[in-house]
Amino acid sequence: MIKKIIKYPISILVLTIILFITIIDISNKDKNFSNFENRSLAQRPVFYLDDFLKGRFSKDYERYINDQFVFRDTWIDLKSRSEYLLGKIENNNIIYGKDNFLFEKYEKVDEENLAKNIDSVLGFIKKIPNNNVNFMIIPSSYTIYKDYLPYGINLVDQEFYINNIYNYLSNYNNTKTISLIDIFKENNDKYIYYKTDHHWTSFGSYLAYSEFVKNNNLSLVDINNLNKHEVNNFYGTYFSKSKNFNAESDLITYYDVPNLSVSIDGVPVDNINDNSKWSSSDKYSAFLRGNNGLTIIQNNDISNNNKILVLKDSFGNSFIQYLVNNYKEVYVVDLRGFIGSFNEFFKSNNFDDVLIMYNFINLADDVNISKIKY
Repeated sequence: MIKKIIKYPISILVLTIILFITIIDISNKDKNFSNFENRSLAQRPVFYLDDFLKGRFSKDYERYINDQFVFRDTWIDLKSRSEYLLGKIENNNIIYGKDNFLFEKYEKVDEENLAKNIDSVLGFIKKIPNNNVNFMIIPSSYTIYKDYLPYGINLVDQEFYINNIYNYLSNYNNTKTISLIDIFKENNDKYIYYKTDHHWTSFGSYLAYSEFVKNNNLSLVDINNLNKHEVNNFYGTYFSKSKNFNAESDLITYYDVPNLSVSIDGVPVDNINDNSKWSSSDKYSAFLRGNNGLTIIQNNDISNNNKILVLKDSFGNSFIQYLVNNYKEVYVVDLRGFIGSFNEFFKSNNFDDVLIMYNFINLADDVNISKIKY
């Protein structure tokens, strides 16, 4: 027996390692959430005969095994390091840029869905000729930080699409198009976008806010006069997808806005942001308490009755902290979670201004924008 073990040492070692990992894996307690990947992990599925016969149980169990495998984070980290040493410049559709920037590998536009969404926006604009409508398309970070992309990478020219859309809408007198690309390029040596996340930073959203107030003859809130807070160690969506081992954590900045009354989907809350989220791995979701269907904010320090409707994706969440300084009431709608008839909602409120703001990729891919066409 001993001679056989000596004869096949590598096989015995491999079997021992497999047995060791299996024992640890069985005894290891399942985790609900991965801070490393910033997502919920699959849990052990409940066995149902119908699910088993239709193949759902085996797929769910495979997902569970993959998510709960012992030392999973370590294996992911080792994979990232090995791919880096081999010179790989992307992983899971995330590009490794210079200076630890991560970018989305966005190579093709869903032309049909984009045209459908622009048609929905146009249909909405035509129905409200007496409202002051603002349309803001937010470029993705690679459009502004092109110099940080690896050589030879060809991505969708978002600037070309945005300019064409703005030209298409220029014939409507009640609509202002808010262009951001020029001011972003002028400030591309500054912290406009996160390195590990697809969103803009609070400074990026402030630049957008400054363009909005300029186009609407409103007073610009001086960012230096606001009470600033900073949150370290933010790793965003790009990191969660790429698992880049040498990713550089981001810094989140947010500002206090006193004397607000806030409700989310009809339920009053005590703050515009969810401060408990700043210490979580999903820190960006603290802004505006995440992507809720309808958020209503009243600034009790403003005496006039001006009222704005903001239709937005998640980029709008860090933008609102500035806008509430200019309006008595800010109604924020995220169509992904909005319940009920948007038509009836809009008719029942007398809005002075409307702001439609979407990141270009979301504008092209979203399937909920058609709700505003009535």
